[in-house]
Amino acid sequence: MKQIIVQSLVSSTQTAVMQDNKLVELLIENNIHKKTKSNIYRGIVKNIKPGIEAAFVDIGFEKMAYLPIKSSDNIKNGMELLVQINKEAVGTKAPKLTQEISISGRYLVLIPSNDRITISNKILEEKERFRLKKLVKSFNKDKLGIIIRTEAANCDVETLKEDFETLIQRYQEISKEFKLGIGPKLLYRELDLDTKYIKDNINEDINKIVFNDKNKYIEIKNLLSNIDKSYLDKLILEENKDVFDLYKVSKEIQKALSKKVWLKSGGYLIIEKTEALTVIDVNTGKFTGNISREETMYKTNLEACEEIARQLKIRDIAGIIIVDFIDLQKKKSKQDLLKKLEECLSRDKRKTEVLGITRLGLVEIARRREKDSIDSYYLRSCETCGNDFGQKSINYILDDLEKEVMRIKEHTDYNNILMELKPFIYNEMLDKYSNALKNIENKYGVNIEITKTTDVNQKDEKIIYK
Repeated sequence: MKQIIVQSLVSSTQTAVMQDNKLVELLIENNIHKKTKSNIYRGIVKNIKPGIEAAFVDIGFEKMAYLPIKSSDNIKNGMELLVQINKEAVGTKAPKLTQEISISGRYLVLIPSNDRITISNKILEEKERFRLKKLVKSFNKDKLGIIIRTEAANCDVETLKEDFETLIQRYQEISKEFKLGIGPKLLYRELDLDTKYIKDNINEDINKIVFNDKNKYIEIKNLLSNIDKSYLDKLILEENKDVFDLYKVSKEIQKALSKKVWLKSGGYLIIEKTEALTVIDVNTGKFTGNISREETMYKTNLEACEEIARQLKIRDIAGIIIVDFIDLQKKKSKQDLLKKLEECLSRDKRKTEVLGITRLGLVEIARRREKDSIDSYYLRSCETCGNDFGQKSINYILDDLEKEVMRIKEHTDYNNILMELKPFIYNEMLDKYSNALKNIENKYGVNIEITKTTDVNQKDEKIIYK
């Protein structure tokens, strides 16, 4: 049983994918700082650095975006370029651009700058691969670059052609906008994360899609009407309710923010993040079993493989990951363990590779980085101890406030709310997030007052009803 739960809040839109009441994927879109990946811009070249083969391009952001170039590209200062963000700004790093524009549909991806037709590696059957390429060639008269997505498997020619024509029309509109006016300009905004996920993944396995926002519910209803009207029966609106609480997502998120993750057997993982890499330690914990010590450790390790793959996906952990499995003596057990880990990680759409076992017996994994981990949304460095991700973020506090307002409005007559905050949180809230507070007030018809507290024993925030 698979469910998609979309929680729309003032400061974020969060999409949880639940499989048998267990969180398998979590997407977070920060509504205060919107994502930019896959957006298409008209950019102006401002600074060329031949030594590092890069051009810095003004696309309307505070910080210049970075475009890798070659000496043969003939790019000059002041030139207008059609560019697309293919990597979000992360920390102090600027967003990374590409001139190879790609526009995604449900079944196809259009890449007008090349003439190759490629197909998803997840479509394995050769006969089906040949059939799909032949169908695409039949209507791709201009020999444009196309990627045939996994979702295209078993599609007929009419379905693929309709998707192709929609993409062509979209590209023509972008090209037209590029020629109008001067200066940096956003030409195409990628779909919101939740909308894109539903568009790309809707199928018969999903039995329920839940929303707490009427506008989002109507948007997805219109989207699915154009895909397959039978999917409309899956949509549920729980307007202005904390659907993450209703469907037990919040508890799963709390687990995902914890360093310790329990396994069903009684074993557990310890997940520690550093600036350079993430370390995962596997322990037998309470699991002793009625079998040999080697077999107990082997079974714990196999269970850990499934959970590690799930945690990397939920937490959006990327970069280098080192796993310290419980040491096994048998060579075959070690080989089988690596195969199991590779199998679990192969289900991840993000490129993830098991690099092998180090001389110290540690397993090294590399997972492609596309955006910040969920820690960076929910947590921040602690002002007292300085630990990374040791304290709730302002976003997390705002989300909790809004969810509390939902409950108050549903069950009480209170309209005035006082929130006590520690001084450094109060100052930041007032300086950078006063608009978000106003938006929560307007959305629910309440008055919110914030004040400082000197109570050292108080948590980050305390909500009082008046």
